Amino acid sequence: MSMFPHTVTVYNIGGEDPVTFEKKQNITVLHGVLYDASKAVNVLESGLTNADSVNLIIPFDAEAVDGVSGKQQTYLPPKEYEMAMDQSPYWTIQTGDSCFFVKGNVVRPGLNFQQINSAFDNVHRVTSVDEMDFGMLKHWEVGGA
Repeated sequence: MSMFPHTVTVYNIGGEDPVTFEKKQNITVLHGVLYDASKAVNVLESGLTNADSVNLIIPFDAEAVDGVSGKQQTYLPPKEYEMAMDQSPYWTIQTGDSCFFVKGNVVRPGLNFQQINSAFDNVHRVTSVDEMDFGMLKHWEVGGA
């Protein structure tokens, strides 16, 4: 069994499309990640029952595909991603309201965080991103709540 057995779907919600005025949405499915939910530990340590926490480990070589087209995507750091004229061949992960992830292959174009969160379990806003660019296992450690 692989050390990275999970699949997650990352949603990046951007600015408005200049033609349709709809929010831009880039959905990326990542295969070969580790999704580690730790609610029980947080409840024991903090006493807070709403202290949901998820650690997501994304190896630099995890497979990333566009959720709609199925085409391979390449990672770009958040600022480069925002400046890209065409974001469809890329994916990124960043903190804030514009980025969230779901455990599994959950591709629902046009839906926002609230709609996906009400329809699916294991939906998380990105609360932290740490790049571990050293050693044998280069990866991102992503926190979610």
